[in-house]
Amino acid sequence: MSQQTTEPKRVLVTGSTGAIGQPVCEHLLARGHYVRGFARRPTPGLTDYVEGDLNDRAKVYEAVDGMDTIIHLGAYPNPADFIDVLLQPNVVGAYYICEAAKDLGVKRLILASTLQTVTGHGDLDHPITVEDGPMPVNHYALTKVWNEVMGDMYARVHNLSVINVRIGWLPRNRGEAERLVQSGKGKNVFFSHDDAKLFHERCVESADPAPGECVTLFATSIPAEKARLDLELARQVIGYEPRDVWPQGLPFSVEGLE
Repeated sequence: MSQQTTEPKRVLVTGSTGAIGQPVCEHLLARGHYVRGFARRPTPGLTDYVEGDLNDRAKVYEAVDGMDTIIHLGAYPNPADFIDVLLQPNVVGAYYICEAAKDLGVKRLILASTLQTVTGHGDLDHPITVEDGPMPVNHYALTKVWNEVMGDMYARVHNLSVINVRIGWLPRNRGEAERLVQSGKGKNVFFSHDDAKLFHERCVESADPAPGECVTLFATSIPAEKARLDLELARQVIGYEPRDVWPQGLPFSVEGLE
């Protein structure tokens, strides 16, 4: 299991006003880290934040300057038209983040990906592993596959420590929680808000991966029935052990949905 560092980090969280970004900021602050937010509006709870868009290279560099760790959550988070919606934030914006990390001396880069990168595998006779390879079924997931490969390149070529996080199904509100339940299988890839805080804590504080290495990890809570995604690598590399099972760890009530 990875060793944990107690040294405070200087962490930039992009998408810091989002469903994962805002609680992660609060959690890292409570653990003694210095946290800067980056979003298109002020980040609640932070005194240091940059208001801007991922398409603005100068604003991205302003946000990254002085940071040693980046949690890059900012993106358009759903399937959409590639050219009109996804290209700028999910491809160009991610490129700016990686370039700024390289140019400004960031040590660790944590890139948000998605379980949708492997949706095309369908039902296998084993939990899906990283070794099974990506199999996206929409352009949103395809942008995240590109992010993962880009992260690997920046690790190898520019000596960054990179973690690609294939995020499970985190419901952002009660309506999304209802869709998770109706899906029939969502409880097995559920990712609670509390486990999201824990997972990103481990990404920031783990000694692994080393500079020059990139690892891709699945991030979910405990599956309710059958594991769809393999969490073993996350346990081994960063010491992540989920605590919640549906519907635990949510910041809103799901009474009546179970």
